[in-house]
Amino acid sequence: MTLKELFQHKGTVMTDGAMGTYFSKITGLNSSLCEKYNTIDPDIIRRIHTEYIDAGAKIIRTNTFSANTQSLNVSKETLAAILIEGYHIAEDCADGKAVVCADVSVIYNSPLTAQEVLDEYQWMIDTFLSCGAQTFLFETLPDIETAVPAIDYILSVCPNAEIVTSFTVLPDGRTRSGLSVNALLQSIEQHKHKLTAVGLNCGCGALQLFPHAVSFFSYIQQNTDLYTMVMPNAGYPSIENNRTVFTSTPSYFAEQTSRFIPYGISAVGGCCGTEPSFIRTLSEIVKSPVIPAGNRISYKTEKHLQAPFSSQLTTGKFIIAAELDPPNTSDLSKMISAAKILKDSGVNIITISDSPLGHAKTDPVICSARIKREAGIDILPHICCRDRNINALRSILLGAHSEGIRAVLAVTGDHIAETDRGIVKPVFNIDSTRLMELISQMNNDVFSDAPIAIGGAYDPDPRKTAFSLKRLDRKISCGAKFLLTQPVFSEEAINSIRQARQKGVKVLAGIMPMVSYRNAHFMKNEVPGMSIPDELVARFRPDMTREQAAETGIHIAAEIASRIKPHVDGFYFITPFNRADVIRRVLERIKTET
Repeated sequence: MTLKELFQHKGTVMTDGAMGTYFSKITGLNSSLCEKYNTIDPDIIRRIHTEYIDAGAKIIRTNTFSANTQSLNVSKETLAAILIEGYHIAEDCADGKAVVCADVSVIYNSPLTAQEVLDEYQWMIDTFLSCGAQTFLFETLPDIETAVPAIDYILSVCPNAEIVTSFTVLPDGRTRSGLSVNALLQSIEQHKHKLTAVGLNCGCGALQLFPHAVSFFSYIQQNTDLYTMVMPNAGYPSIENNRTVFTSTPSYFAEQTSRFIPYGISAVGGCCGTEPSFIRTLSEIVKSPVIPAGNRISYKTEKHLQAPFSSQLTTGKFIIAAELDPPNTSDLSKMISAAKILKDSGVNIITISDSPLGHAKTDPVICSARIKREAGIDILPHICCRDRNINALRSILLGAHSEGIRAVLAVTGDHIAETDRGIVKPVFNIDSTRLMELISQMNNDVFSDAPIAIGGAYDPDPRKTAFSLKRLDRKISCGAKFLLTQPVFSEEAINSIRQARQKGVKVLAGIMPMVSYRNAHFMKNEVPGMSIPDELVARFRPDMTREQAAETGIHIAAEIASRIKPHVDGFYFITPFNRADVIRRVLERIKTET
């Protein structure tokens, strides 16, 4: 019997419950050993499958959820035995009474390259196919892209295979990779022709999953012909004697999970913490002729309004942005004074850097909020990924939006200095492009009334043009609407910017005045990413007065601005040492010379 044949029968069918947590309960062993027991003691795994089938399960998953070389730390030979035994045990227990889904594990946080991960997927799939597998399940997914390479391979070697993808949505309505339900559905839409069924599992209990699941399944039913599955946890776990324990009862779980049934769900079952008694109690409700009616919830999309800064760029206004560096103290008075000078000098928006070079400074969003309130000028904080995981990034974006911030520069962030490693630890949960995706997703839901304009960094170093342009394509696809470039000093860099702008993105060219002989040599020799022609550095002499050196730097910056203006949508001045007077004089020089 195939999965489609099972689903074509009237009514909702049952899946099994958790393998790992139930294994841990009956053996007293850590659940991480579960898959290895396919070969160590197959009778335990056979007992669990049998109990679930006797409880009413018509769909069972092979005991291979974490079965890959990385998660189990085993050789391919050992893994092959685990996969083969896992499939045969499930098949023997099903014996025509249930459909067996080959559970293909997702390889997370692996040192393997993308190609090595795909090679392992293909090897695992080939192993399952050699056992006769026809139905494959990818569960607890953070997004569909994680599984797409493996799905494509399955269909290339077995076109009639049935494929189920099941995603984990947390209580806040987002996946572990930060996708909203809307964004998740949009990504599924692109791959629906490859799938037999989609589902939600793990992450939380039925009560908290319910509002997100109903919206999710409503869209699936209205816009696809896919079957649907839901397998919530048995509520929240607690830790007792160093063991994970779920305190929910079978009756409570069954009562809450049965609420999904009136919404046309094809299959219901359980995930972490559920046991055969949970599935048996739920199965009795599924068989009951009287099930409480559900109210259909329609999937809706939101219309976006354009952010103010984005609107300025769209209308073709030439933008003047100036960057200020936050202090390493809590005193922002000098920064706010500098912002006021820049505003009076004609600057349209102030950008605030985020702990450059990995040195801790005052948070850029807090600085931006203060400047916006006290200097009365629009602001653009840089937000880097180095110091924050996805939850922290979402939190800071929510806080920024609450302060009226409607544009951010998404950057990966400089690496921690070698001398700090071991004491200061970088995070890098995601990079700048994933942060852009996260902001785009938040623009589609929580910020739909006033989206945040997304900016990206661009390095015009002529030695890196090919790489920078390739990286730019990815940034644009992730939602970048404008770019702030590294400082421009050469004609070759200007040409790189012209190529970037041809891709349809707005570009604000970086201009960083040098202000002394020492500063010019330091920037050329010690600041990463700077490519300054020797002839510009040679204009500075060690015997110059402070004023002479500043005048030389201002003259060079004005020259560069004049050359680059026809090719960009704005200037992005990096203010040296927060000396707003230098930027003011550059702007005055530009006006005088034009």
